[in-house]
Amino acid sequence: MNKFILIAGLCLTITSLACSSKLVCYVTSWSIYRQTLGRFTTSNIDPNLCTHLIFAFADMSNNQLVARNSDDEIYLNDLSLLREKNPHLPVLVAIGGAVFDNNKFISMASHPESRKTFIDSTIKFLREKNFNGINLDWEFPQSAHKDMFSILCQDLYKAFVAESTLNGLPRLLVTAAVTAYKPYIDNGYDVPFISIYLDFINVMTFDMHGVWDGVTGHHSPLYKRPENNGNSAFKNAEYAMTYWRDSGAPSAKLIMGFAAYGRTFTLSTSDNDFGAPISGAGQAGPYTKAPGFWAYYEVCNHLKTGTVMWSEEQKVPYGIKETQWVGYDDMMSIEYKVDFIKEKNFGGGFVWSLDLDDFNGAFCDLGKYPLVQHLHNLLIEPLSTTMTTCTTTCTTITPTTTPPPPPTPTPPPLPLPPTTTTVLPLLYLAISRCTPS
Repeated sequence: MNKFILIAGLCLTITSLACSSKLVCYVTSWSIYRQTLGRFTTSNIDPNLCTHLIFAFADMSNNQLVARNSDDEIYLNDLSLLREKNPHLPVLVAIGGAVFDNNKFISMASHPESRKTFIDSTIKFLREKNFNGINLDWEFPQSAHKDMFSILCQDLYKAFVAESTLNGLPRLLVTAAVTAYKPYIDNGYDVPFISIYLDFINVMTFDMHGVWDGVTGHHSPLYKRPENNGNSAFKNAEYAMTYWRDSGAPSAKLIMGFAAYGRTFTLSTSDNDFGAPISGAGQAGPYTKAPGFWAYYEVCNHLKTGTVMWSEEQKVPYGIKETQWVGYDDMMSIEYKVDFIKEKNFGGGFVWSLDLDDFNGAFCDLGKYPLVQHLHNLLIEPLSTTMTTCTTTCTTITPTTTPPPPPTPTPPPLPLPPTTTTVLPLLYLAISRCTPS
């Protein structure tokens, strides 16, 4: 058994090291429900922009991987058709997310029979739709479920190897989106073990600060500020990526997260620096309609008459307009982050999500997909400004149902680290990243 693990890990590591940088992009099905210029469909996707595409999110029913509704079925079919434009584009399906009922994961992963049901259904689902793999977004395994997650990763990988050998098809990929916050990493992941079986690991280096802190703060800083100590010292991309690596994950498998959105605050005083007091979340964006959250194109639109500041310590911008404060990424911060990725030999970057960038070029005066295209140019190679879009074979989705209102989940309590009195509430993560709007 130990020999198998060693050999498997060595092979996977060699494979990862042989690959060039990845640019993994998520697409969210609920973005079709946004209005006018905020509405995003598969016709807006350039199949040559990213090295991997991940659909968020599938669901689980009776321990089987399923689409959430009929609109998602159409969306999934259209994503498959994108590969006619780029046959080399791997398309994966994510399951989970911040509002997903983790009891489904726990129940499924607890028993060999239910895991097999899930894995068999996953293989069937992916092969029928001509997709390339699964992205596990279990947010976040608690200490009691650490072994369950490990065994799930192992069983998926072994089943995918067996299916590939039997059918003579390329092996399906096993990937995961994981927390960037040290206490959750320690509680939820056997890092050396899962790293053997995961083809790449998306580290969610965003949502590190938000309205739950009661003061302003950038949600996706590259580095910490000098006054950050205790658990605050963990909340930056440098620490998170380094900690995952030092915990046993190969650098080449670690993919750093980029947020195509900003976290917003409403200031309660004239103080507008980091750590300034707030009265609550920032105003909802006109298209995304989630308090405390703006898509990058909404940030551009808002700050055309605002003040843009730069944090030299954290290498990220933030903007102020009247009582509204927003931390986000721009071209310069992306360059610093990509330099960090290259310096540390990490595997690349991933973006949450394509529909939050200025995908139609209507707001930022920088062309289509300014953030993601800049990432592509820095991580992969200069990209032609001519978009290759799916205009003839994709179906235009007319939503068959009125989108449900954003849920207000009550996630299972997560264990508190000994030195902290609060943890990141998942509610605010859920509103922006995992709910129809």
